[in-house]
Amino acid sequence: MFTIGTVPPTPGKMEARKEVRMHRADEERIKAAAAATGLQEADFIRQAALLRAQEVEQRMSLSILPIEAFDAFKAAVKTQGKIVPGLAQAAQASKGLLKDAR
Repeated sequence: MFTIGTVPPTPGKMEARKEVRMHRADEERIKAAAAATGLQEADFIRQAALLRAQEVEQRMSLSILPIEAFDAFKAAVKTQGKIVPGLAQAAQASKGLLKDAR
């Protein structure tokens, strides 16, 4: 029996449902893989989807820059900001123009 990475279960009752259409060959592969891991097909599919979601979330939270670009970014962040004439007044004047603007 094989083991796969797992994601901690979300607490609470499972109420949402998803229906997936797939090729028969894909269904057979999933069925065989689920059996090899000792999981029900639905649990196998849910775990695979959650692992993929976790991977995407982690990639979205990372910024991958070449070293030179990152050094330039760090230097830019540390520099003193510039006052842009009229920007504060424009920001004040635009308040309330956009829905949900703060």
